[in-house]
Amino acid sequence: MKTNQKIKSLTLLSAAGMLMLAACSNGGGNTGETDKNSANAESTTIDINAKYDSPVDVTAWRYTESTYKYENGDTIEDNIYTRTYASDLGINLKYDWTVPIEQFDQKMNVSIASGDLPDIMWLKNKQLTDLAENDMLYDLTDLFEKYASPLSKKIMLQDEASFNTAKIGGRLMALPRTSSAVDGLPILYVRTDWLDKLGLSEPKTMQDAMAVAEAFTQKDPDGNGKADTFGLALTKTFLTDSHFGTSGFFSGYHVYPGKWVKDSSGQLVYGSVQPGVKTALKQLQDLYAAGMLDQEFGVKDRAKVTESVAAGKVGLFYGSMSAPLSVIQKNVDNDPNAEWKALPILSSDNEPATPIGIMPITTYYGVSKDSKHPEAIFKLLNFGMQGYDENAESNSEFGISANNVPVYLYNLIAADPAKKNLNAHNNAIKAIEAGDPSSLSAEEKGYYERIMSYRSGDRSNWGTERVFGSPSSFDVIDKYVNDENYIFDAFYGSPTATMVEKNATLQKMEEEVFTKIVMGQSIDTFDKFVEDWTKLGGEQITKEINEWAEKNK
Repeated sequence: MKTNQKIKSLTLLSAAGMLMLAACSNGGGNTGETDKNSANAESTTIDINAKYDSPVDVTAWRYTESTYKYENGDTIEDNIYTRTYASDLGINLKYDWTVPIEQFDQKMNVSIASGDLPDIMWLKNKQLTDLAENDMLYDLTDLFEKYASPLSKKIMLQDEASFNTAKIGGRLMALPRTSSAVDGLPILYVRTDWLDKLGLSEPKTMQDAMAVAEAFTQKDPDGNGKADTFGLALTKTFLTDSHFGTSGFFSGYHVYPGKWVKDSSGQLVYGSVQPGVKTALKQLQDLYAAGMLDQEFGVKDRAKVTESVAAGKVGLFYGSMSAPLSVIQKNVDNDPNAEWKALPILSSDNEPATPIGIMPITTYYGVSKDSKHPEAIFKLLNFGMQGYDENAESNSEFGISANNVPVYLYNLIAADPAKKNLNAHNNAIKAIEAGDPSSLSAEEKGYYERIMSYRSGDRSNWGTERVFGSPSSFDVIDKYVNDENYIFDAFYGSPTATMVEKNATLQKMEEEVFTKIVMGQSIDTFDKFVEDWTKLGGEQITKEINEWAEKNK
């Protein structure tokens, strides 16, 4: 048999859109007999990456985004990916249609209503559920076991909860577009040089953190003789912001505003209307009254609060793993004495505080039940996943071109390892301890080199050390993972009918009421909010959410 060696490497980007993995692929170009590639083949010997002897046409639809750029006459229909699919896999990819992402939902719904389905479809959760219920999708359960490569399975199953969102009735009805499941978990950041100056220890409980916030507000930690510092930073969108938000704070009280969680009976309930929220809001109200929150937080966006951090006015905030790079580095650049540490979120009682994240799946790849070659999706999947081979060599032919064009976006079937960045952190730490970076990928070597540069005195790389080195934000994420102490928003589907109609109004009401309570309005306003939320659509939304959950078991 002949081996096609045209493809030497791939470079794929992480779901976060800012971290690049350099790796390689051999294209899986071994020729094989067509019947060995058929989903219904009886042969027990299957070359899962074999090129079709006779080229096959595979139709699809997809969206494009403004970040898609082209060079050398390429288009989304004709580019390095489509040409390689043809030359190395024997798959002629033909798009029935492509549209900008803003038009995708409408175009997809029209096509589904007309029954005009291609072989491979990019879908949202609602459309996946609807098509599966109407027996219009190919059941991929057995094909996944037979045709997905070991590397593809390893990547897609890193986070089984995310992978299982593509299952309906226990059957795999699509492939999920996996991405990081843990990177967005909330972390508490504390300015440790201020702790040292004031003779304080790292907080271990929520009560400790509040005492630290008080000291940072009242004891002049910056030493300028002015009352111009405050303990905890929030934005005006504190209920939803991943930096300067309150997800980690509320989790310390075991409540989850804005998220759907299971109650003791197994039913999904809306986190914002649970009784414990009132207790947490009262604590925020007390902090505001004591000046421990910025008195102008209600009108400040993330950029404005970042300015406060950069200027050395903030000592505590909740953020995601990227905060040392995206926020705190600015303070470190301005102040050679500034030092911060990432801590796990803290509990208000003896029960551990459990952070909550968002299910990181927004796109699914479904296959029409009428497809003549349903196994083709796995050849495309395996091709793309080879870019994550840990033994790969660095090359960007399929990632970002020499002219800085992100050609990786052309890939039809993509997925990212759920713990890619966490693994990069752990690998970098091992290499530092061993004094040997030779086993690192090109991406990981970049982190290693910047960490070593920081440790040699280059403060401009402080953020990389505090994300991928140690102590770091990924030390905290690693603890969450090892302790199996994190949960996801239990609702990850498309908005229900009543959500489409009512949610904007309900969310605006929630934000306004919670903000006013923090700023001093009677805490009993919360009870009226719960009553109003229920009457104005919340009760029906809860019913619809649980109907969705029943369908997606």
